[in-house]
Amino acid sequence: MKPSDFARKGSKYRDRTDVFFDKALSQNGKVNHFKTDQGLVEMGGFEITRQTKTGKTTKIVSNYFDFAEMRGSAGRARMNAAKRAFNSLMLAGLRGKNNIEFTCNNVNSRNRDIYLDLGDFEKTEEFGGRGANTTRQNFGTEYEKSLAKSLQDWKQGLPVTRWSDHVTAITTQVQEKHGAILEVIATGETDTKRPLVQKGSNILISVGGGTLTTDIGMKVADIVLRCEKSDAYLSVKYGDTLSFFNCGVAGGGKNNIRLFPEGDLRRGEVPSAGQAYLDMFGIDHTDFLSVFERYVGKDAASASVENHLRTVTLTNSQKSALQDLIASGVGKGYWMTHYDGGKLHFYQITDQYLRDASSLIGNTIQLQYGGGNGKAKRINMIFETKLYEFSFNVRNKSGGVYPTHTNGDYFKKN
Repeated sequence: MKPSDFARKGSKYRDRTDVFFDKALSQNGKVNHFKTDQGLVEMGGFEITRQTKTGKTTKIVSNYFDFAEMRGSAGRARMNAAKRAFNSLMLAGLRGKNNIEFTCNNVNSRNRDIYLDLGDFEKTEEFGGRGANTTRQNFGTEYEKSLAKSLQDWKQGLPVTRWSDHVTAITTQVQEKHGAILEVIATGETDTKRPLVQKGSNILISVGGGTLTTDIGMKVADIVLRCEKSDAYLSVKYGDTLSFFNCGVAGGGKNNIRLFPEGDLRRGEVPSAGQAYLDMFGIDHTDFLSVFERYVGKDAASASVENHLRTVTLTNSQKSALQDLIASGVGKGYWMTHYDGGKLHFYQITDQYLRDASSLIGNTIQLQYGGGNGKAKRINMIFETKLYEFSFNVRNKSGGVYPTHTNGDYFKKN
């Protein structure tokens, strides 16, 4: 799920926050079961991390909300405070240092805490997604399919009953660049996995099969427009937060790079590929290991490492490596078709756009060892380029301690 599932156009969206809390509290006919990419879980609470500014002073503030403290009449005030904090964060969006992390238990192994981000939750029927025994879909998928259908109807001279303004904007700009549209092909269900690979000392995002290229139009296309001069590839996105990549780090699967295998980390060792990945962000190897070795839970008396919030100045080689990683992910040769729920952002990803999108502002990035409060089993890496704000992390989301995934989200600057 995404913040836009709960807040849009400056206010909360429908009654979804209330439904979310009803489920977590098993009240009003709801059950505390949430579908996630780690299976069915029960929610125990959530921690909100925000960047606040008073005068010239900026600091990171984290607050934990335990659903056990929100039950009954005695917990009503705490529940209302939690809802206000939740809605405020959803309105602000998960950009920069803003974050929310949920404490959960897998329903089949309640003795193991699982820490999940909002994006790890499946958008089920009560939040506008697909439910059991129904054909209702996640809105992002529905938008992609219905947009393709509307473009096909337009091409066939049929009435366009949905997204007519989007169709007009897309067809006008595409035909100016590529010539008359001859055919509309929906390709959204093809394989678009893009695993991390190592090239020399660099970690990059591939187009699959170990192939490296920034010309990724065919790989990321959800809709292909066959045109007189050249084909136009449309990458369709929905929501305010866009996923840059989401990859396993333990190795073992096909084409999965061995960044941080648990056995190695338990021995205090980081494989060469993992070292290259950490070095790119200026992450201290010893402190990285300490985040996971010293993890005891959210009730820890202090952060797992000293000075857990750091500003790191990258060397020229580190900056170049990070920019190469960004460039391999953003790529070029396609049209970004991004509907944020209120407005369509349609623009061509050209060579110049790629250069700007991957050009870091300055040489510094923000690191959060153990997350915003220093007590979580994750490290966050926050930085920005000329066009985007990025939030990367390395974390565990399977109920264990040592990292299982690295992923990155990005936000288009206004």
